Amino acid sequence: MDLNEIICTTTFRQGDPNNPIDKTRTEVFLDMAREMGSVGLSLITVYTETHDRVLDTIRRLGVIIVKQQSVSMGNIRREALIAALSHFPRARYLCWLEPEKPNLVQFIVPMARQMEQEQSVLGIFNRADMASYPPEQAYYYLFCRAVATHLVGFDVDYAFGPMIVTRSAIPYFLKYQGEYGDKWDSIFVPRLRIIKDGLTVSVLPIYFQNDRRMTQVEVGNPTIILKRLEQLNIVIPSLIAEWQQLNAI
Repeated sequence: MDLNEIICTTTFRQGDPNNPIDKTRTEVFLDMAREMGSVGLSLITVYTETHDRVLDTIRRLGVIIVKQQSVSMGNIRREALIAALSHFPRARYLCWLEPEKPNLVQFIVPMARQMEQEQSVLGIFNRADMASYPPEQAYYYLFCRAVATHLVGFDVDYAFGPMIVTRSAIPYFLKYQGEYGDKWDSIFVPRLRIIKDGLTVSVLPIYFQNDRRMTQVEVGNPTIILKRLEQLNIVIPSLIAEWQQLNAI
């Protein structure tokens, strides 16, 4: 497979370099950018609140950077998808990433190859276990996976954000109106609609390890624990409501 057919995109915010979580996330993101370059994949990043010194490092690593123009999680994610499409009009596969997952890079090309073989429009990664995660994060992921798997009828690691999508399926994401708050649902609900519409979806089991630096800095952190609770309160209700609505049509 020609690597030019695959483009990867994400968002990045440096935030406060004195904040341990923001500092660690920046270090991990730069490692992800290095890993991208080592395997020959292109990465385009929509950024905000990032110092020039870090931006210069990102550019030297070959990342294409685009200044963030919108607000809200959903709008920014759609902005990143649009930026990737406009900068790489010949790409067949678009990989949505999150900025702190360098260990996922190794699975991008295998997923694209599987999608090519299966003629699918969406590729979802199923992790083998949660042992590398903080326990509160692991429980969040496992709960979402259990509910989604029961509803859709096959094992789906629902709350794991990274995915690969073809150009033909991008409108599912760009046309999403943020009906459930326009945060994490901005990625998950369009994927549900693709599944419900009967389009071919590839699932790749992977042995993914959460970056140990992120685990160390987030485990037991009250702010992160509250974030996981917020995720549950958005992702699970939107999952159930959307699936029930789709099945009522």
